[in-house]
Amino acid sequence: MRTSNPLLWPKLPAIWSYGIVVLSVATALIISRWPLLHLQEAPVSLFLCAVILSAWFGGVGPGFLATSLSALAFYYYFLPPIHSLGPKPDEIARLIVFMLSALFVGSLSVAQRSATESLKRARDDLKVKVQEIQQANEVLQAESRGRTQAENQLRRSEAYLAEAQRLTQTGSFGWSVQSGEIRWSDETFRIFECDPKTKPTLEVILQRTHPEDVAFVKQTIGRASHEQKDFDFEHRLLMQDGSIKYVRVVGHAVKDNAGQIEFVGALTDITSAKEAEDRTRLIIDTVPAQLWTETPEGVVDFVNRRWVDYTGMTLEQAVGSGWTNMVHPDDIERVLSKWRILISEGKPREIESRLRRSDGTYRWFLSRCCPLVDRSGHILGWYGSDTDIHDRKEAEEKLRQSETYLAEAQRLTKTGSWASRIGEIRYLSEECYRVLGFDPNGGQPRYETFFQRIHPDDQAKFREAVETAERDKSDFELDYRFVPPSGELRDIHVIGHPVLSPSGDLVEFVGTVMDVTERKRAEQERERLRQAQADLAHVNRVATMGELTASVAHEVNQPIAAAVTNAKTCLRWLTRDHPDVEEARAAAMRIVNDGTRAAEIIKRIRLLFKKETSERELVNINEVVEEMVVLLRGEAMRYSILLKTELEADIPRVMADRVQLQQVLMNLMLNGMDAMKDANGTRELIIKSQRAENDQALVSVNDTGVGLHPGQADRIFTAFFTTKPHGTGMGLSISRSIVESHGGRLWAADNSPRGASFWFSLPAKDEAPE
Repeated sequence: MRTSNPLLWPKLPAIWSYGIVVLSVATALIISRWPLLHLQEAPVSLFLCAVILSAWFGGVGPGFLATSLSALAFYYYFLPPIHSLGPKPDEIARLIVFMLSALFVGSLSVAQRSATESLKRARDDLKVKVQEIQQANEVLQAESRGRTQAENQLRRSEAYLAEAQRLTQTGSFGWSVQSGEIRWSDETFRIFECDPKTKPTLEVILQRTHPEDVAFVKQTIGRASHEQKDFDFEHRLLMQDGSIKYVRVVGHAVKDNAGQIEFVGALTDITSAKEAEDRTRLIIDTVPAQLWTETPEGVVDFVNRRWVDYTGMTLEQAVGSGWTNMVHPDDIERVLSKWRILISEGKPREIESRLRRSDGTYRWFLSRCCPLVDRSGHILGWYGSDTDIHDRKEAEEKLRQSETYLAEAQRLTKTGSWASRIGEIRYLSEECYRVLGFDPNGGQPRYETFFQRIHPDDQAKFREAVETAERDKSDFELDYRFVPPSGELRDIHVIGHPVLSPSGDLVEFVGTVMDVTERKRAEQERERLRQAQADLAHVNRVATMGELTASVAHEVNQPIAAAVTNAKTCLRWLTRDHPDVEEARAAAMRIVNDGTRAAEIIKRIRLLFKKETSERELVNINEVVEEMVVLLRGEAMRYSILLKTELEADIPRVMADRVQLQQVLMNLMLNGMDAMKDANGTRELIIKSQRAENDQALVSVNDTGVGLHPGQADRIFTAFFTTKPHGTGMGLSISRSIVESHGGRLWAADNSPRGASFWFSLPAKDEAPE
């Protein structure tokens, strides 16, 4: 850009320079000859100005031309004679002075211009230099600031690195193999517990190395320096206080500028990690499960101690596909097939199979496995466990069998199970559906539907029993009639039991329902049968007593005759001159005893004739035997039969009906007497009692009669079977029914050397059926 000062304008082109010469000289001539300015007498200054201007803008050439033209114009217009170019000798001096003055002024103007331009160029160069210096200064300042920042960042980085090394317990080192020089960071000194002023050497390292690891460290370092390859190993340090540190050393081989090998690396204190690893290993080996890991492809690469202990295999034997050797042959194909599918799907999996124990026994295990995935969803590996479910499997199998048995038992006994909450049925078993007549496929019935099926006459009773049980949180049991959808009336027996929460609140009721329709009918039939049997037994007793009329009369007559004799004796003692009161009193007492004895005999006879409901009480079986011996002694004497008893003193008492037991004994004793009426030889009827196994009372009636015919030991207890010409065949049948109703057993056997024995056993008091 041009400056505002014309004098500092740069040189113009040549044509413009010479044009300025002509223009400036012409301007000076015109001005000097302008009459109004009155400059005709002093034109020299104007022409000198034209020369100066021309020389300034044009340089030497235009300045010389301006001088020539100014001299010519001065010579022509101002030296007399004016307007003439002819010789003017007188004016030659003035002309020379003028030309010299013009040349001097022109030269001075050119020199001034040259000096000005030089100064300008110097000033411009100076400005450029100053700018360059300023730029260099700015660059230097920027470099200084950058260096300062780099130094600060380096110091911060070093501080961060030192802090990071301290926090991570990782020190750095450098090792020149050629020179043997070793450099440690502060953290490395701290790990080795050495003074930072100590010079690190291999000897120092080996001194701190655990004695058991020294050979290994020497070998590793020697191999690394010889092969000039990276190394990575772990070893122990033995500290001065006796503690042990675990360290990991990682070195990387690099070449310096001279081509020499150096190792740079890191030394990490992994003691805490080792301890954590040991704890983790202990946990892994202690967990009550067999743990293992797999590669992303599903290849086993680790098993824990429990797995090894169970299988008896080593880790080397188990990894890869070795684990398949412990799977049961019947399960291996199924396991591998499912394994491959689940690996391809990349999803958690569960498989049940039998695994062989070290002793060859197979047990059921549940194998669970889950993938470890990264953020992008790629599988990094698989982690799994084998849990022993053998006992659970057996329990489940037993439970299934138990459920099957229970369902079958419920079906056979027509007993269903149920669970109910207030106003809501929560569960019905299959048999419960059948008992109540509901369709299992129709869904669980509502409580209102069930209640409406109860017989209208039993609904109030049912509601009251349930409400009472809910209020008192107690068991309930009742019978009611139920009308299933089929319309057939059923008798139902229900039992309910409350289930309480830990806080004592009622949770629900569980219980059973039993279809007792057939049992009710059977009970009714059984009652009619029992009544008929009782009537028949009564008839049998009456008939038997009718046959014993003579014997009974003889038994009653004895105490009556004795009473008469004693009465006469008493009178004789009283009618003497001196009545013997003591003898009379003794005779009276004998009368009383004879009367009591006769009354007892009559009482027993009346009981046998009496027809009333069976009543059970604690009975001493020996007393019943003695009573029947007294009652049948006359019959025995009639046929010359010797009655003998062998009764054990501590025989247990039984809960029984005394009259029914008397009837059994009477039937057996009379049968024995009948068998000996026509027998030759000794006639003995022996009644024995003794304590049998399980504290039962055992009674036997043994005769010396004709004995039992072959094959009749069981038939003689059949109704209407008899070996006597005038027998009814009901006595032994009734006797067995009576004994069995008391929870006992009646049987017969041959008596050695002749005769027969009838045995019956009865449970003691605690075992007697109610």
